Amino acid sequence: MTAFSDSSPVRRALELDIVQVMWWRELVRYGRDRSQMFGGLSRTLLWLVVLGFGLGATLREIEGYSYAQYILPGVVILNVLFASLQSAMALVWDRQTGLMREVLTSPAPMLSVVLGKVAGGATVAVIQGSIPLAFAPLLGFDLSLAKVLMAWAVMASTGVTITAVGIVIACRSSAFESFGSVSNGVIQPLYFLSGAIFPLKGIVGGAGFLDIPASLRAELRRYGVYAIGGGWVVELPDWLKLLVHLNPVSYPLDLLRLVLLGFGQLPLAASLCAVTILPAIMLAVAARSMAGLRQP
Repeated sequence: MTAFSDSSPVRRALELDIVQVMWWRELVRYGRDRSQMFGGLSRTLLWLVVLGFGLGATLREIEGYSYAQYILPGVVILNVLFASLQSAMALVWDRQTGLMREVLTSPAPMLSVVLGKVAGGATVAVIQGSIPLAFAPLLGFDLSLAKVLMAWAVMASTGVTITAVGIVIACRSSAFESFGSVSNGVIQPLYFLSGAIFPLKGIVGGAGFLDIPASLRAELRRYGVYAIGGGWVVELPDWLKLLVHLNPVSYPLDLLRLVLLGFGQLPLAASLCAVTILPAIMLAVAARSMAGLRQP
């Protein structure tokens, strides 16, 4: 005896075969699009090498971490943002080519369609986010399997949220070109107002802590000492800190930095809520937006 009958509301709303097909289609699309892979690698090299080591020559450290180490979690999230919205952007193309019209006129449950597409977008986002993560050992990160798994979980949650946001935008976009401009207008504010480049408050530009042997630095961090000597304390203005706190991307980024570096500045409870509650909310909103496309 099965848990749900074929005529039950749950069965009608969730068809795992459809979820799997939509998920697999996103992976096939990603595998054929080498530009996405190139974009993920180029963004990683640009931000880590040019910004991380270029600006890092002036800002030697932030809270006892090299500047390249500090911005690595932000580069991971940046790749996740681009990959997620690019997966959602394909929905506009599908509507123009007629494939999505076939889906909309079929009896397929819209929740299953959205779940499959969002799952595919989140999977691609994790792959893209893993590109800068692969550079972590070269920057002095001590990665363990547990840290990598937790980082993937944060990436997947962020990928679900942002892909769902992209679907909502795509459902309201009539042209492929308009979605591109809107998505750029979404990615840049979310990224630059997330604390990816500068901390909310911290010791920046100092000299000394990174010159201490790594074993002693680790011991000092156990006692809450992250910086020593000639740095200066920077703090964002209140209005900018408010925008950072209102930015939903700030919380998974801070949680990812906490996982990889052990350093975070936002309330842990708020970050955990953001990576568990926001995906569910945005999934519901995306499913509702997709269902609206079926209305004449």
